[in-house]
Parts: sequence; C-alpha cells; structure tokens
Amino acid sequence: MKKRKRIKNKCYILLLIFTFLCSLNVYSQDKQFNSVFTNVGGLTIPTDHYPQTMIKKYITQYTSSFGKKQLYEILDKGEKYRLYIRQELKKRNMPEILEYLPIVESDYNPTAVSKSGAKGLWQFMENSIKPFLEKTEWIDERYDPWKSTDAALSKLQDNYNLFKDWPIAIAAYNCGAGAMTRILNNAETKTFWYISEKELLRDQSVQYVPKLIAICELINNNEKYNITLPELSKSKRYAEYDYITINQKISLQRLATELRIEEKTLKELNLALIQNCTPPNYLYKLRLPSGLKESATIAIQKITANTTNAYIAHKISKGETLWSIAKTHKVSIKEICKINNISENHILELGKTLYIPKKNTDNKTKEF
Repeated sequence: MKKRKRIKNKCYILLLIFTFLCSLNVYSQDKQFNSVFTNVGGLTIPTDHYPQTMIKKYITQYTSSFGKKQLYEILDKGEKYRLYIRQELKKRNMPEILEYLPIVESDYNPTAVSKSGAKGLWQFMENSIKPFLEKTEWIDERYDPWKSTDAALSKLQDNYNLFKDWPIAIAAYNCGAGAMTRILNNAETKTFWYISEKELLRDQSVQYVPKLIAICELINNNEKYNITLPELSKSKRYAEYDYITINQKISLQRLATELRIEEKTLKELNLALIQNCTPPNYLYKLRLPSGLKESATIAIQKITANTTNAYIAHKISKGETLWSIAKTHKVSIKEICKINNISENHILELGKTLYIPKKNTDNKTKEF
C-alpha cells in the first residue's frame, strides 16, 4: 500500500511539473502573439486589427514544429543566393525584407516551376521577362539566380516608383502593375491593407505581403520565437565568381571534366543554359568558381583545338522535316540532333533555327 501511495505521489508531482511547464509555454506564446508589429524589415505596418491578424496567422504557421524545420531548410538552401540579394538591396537602398521574398515565391529554389508556368527563384512568367531577361532555345535566364535577382529588384523598383508604397509595390510584383493600377483606381483608400480587407485584390496577392512580413519578423527575432536558424556565412565566396566569354558550343560536362570539378558545380552556376552547353551562335558569359578563369581558358582551347567551330544556322521553313534538312545539308539526322540537343522525333517549329555542322551552304543559311 505504501509503495502504491509513493508511486501515486510521484505521478502527482510529475503532473504538477508538466502543468507548470505547459503554463510557461502558453505564457511565452501569448507574449509572442500579443506583440504589435509596427515596422518589419523596412515596412511600416498599421496597428489595426486586420493587418495584425493577417501577420499573426503566418507567425503561427511558421512557429509550429514543421514550420520551424521548413524555415531552417529553406534558409540553409538559399544561403548562396541570400548574400548576393542582400548585397544588391544595400546597393539600391531597398527594404531588407525583400531578401526573403524568394521564400514566398519559390522557397529559394532556382529551378522551381509553378503550375502557371512561372520559373526560377523569382518566378517570372515568360510574358513578363522583357526587358529584364532573355529566353532562347539555348538559354532561359529566369533560371539564373543572379540575373533573375537583378531583374526582380529592377521590377520591384519600377513598381515602387509607380505606386510610392512598398506593400503595394510588393503585391504588384505578384498580381502585375497593370492589375494593381486598376484596383487602386476603384479603391476609396489606396493602401495594400484596405484593398486586401475589402477583397478588391485576389487572394494570392492578399496573402503575399503578410506572409513575407511574418517570415522577416521571425528571422529578425528568431530567439524571441525560439527558432533556430542556419548561420549565414560571412564569406563573400557565394557572391563572387570568375567569368569567361565563349562564342561557340561547349559542353558543360566536357568543360567540367577538363577543369576537374563536378559537372553539378558548373551547372549550378549556369542554370540558364537549358541545353547544358553554351550557345553555338553568339557570345555567352559563362560563370565559373572563383579562381578558375585561367584554367578554363586553357581547357576551352584544348576542347576546340581539333574542331572547326563553324556552324550553319538554318531557319525552318514550312513543310521541312529533319530528314529533308539533313538531306539538303548532306549531314545525318543524328548530327543535327546532337548539336541541337533534340530527339529524332522532335517536332520542328516554323521560323525556329536549327544549327548544322558546316559542310555546304545555300541561300537559307548564314555562317557564324
């Protein structure tokens, strides 16, 4: 009986301790969620109920066990891009909160593709890349984290110059400046929080800004929210590279072999090269790990030593097939497919260009 009583007393004491610890946790959470946000990452926030509630919704999401783990992994993955973004924001005197916009856009994934076809770290749609980025059959600069960062920050600056309000400029990056202009023209009060609360803005754009603010608040005050974050390297190695200009088709795999580095390393620095080689018909600035420019110059000379480096550009006309083009230029279909990184059953598009090994020319071609 006495033994049973002692066990019962121990259980009671443990229950009291557990209840006390839980109350401390609840108190800590209450303290966190009773905070009033007034300025986060350079954005001024109204103290009204609506904006505060919207932000706290995402604070709650990212302070769950899963949310904390997710945030850590995203920030760790994005380190190599965050340093560059931070550097460019300082140069342009833009709000620091924009460093975390790629979390909302792509989770810092430079190869992300949305259901609607938006691509890259900053999720550019193809119809919105001009004049910021380039896309051809060889390159898609939406996948280049550095060039797309420059493009995104320029677009955000354009939005701010138009609207003179950062929350609206950020939301306009999501919904488009034209759509935002039309919405504001019909709004009694021209602020992001007003058009959101009155449901004048589509829901995706409504959630866009408070989610960004919550992420920035959690990162800037991670100890307050008991969040562990990866340490951002103080090294500038992620923001500094060597470059070499190439005017012919060079395989990234072959170049990586000559440089004795992993092909993955070279690809990650040149994600815009969607064919895994440099374009054969114009100058391309290839990004290299710092310190490898001289070695790359020697490697490229070696790779091209026994090649003519000459291609023919053939513009596809109506009715042409790979077979008829190969016959015209007296080359095999395999050779054409290899140079253009296409399959033998590839469907040709009228007006597009195919590159052919130089053997013969006709009035449809021009040499590079």
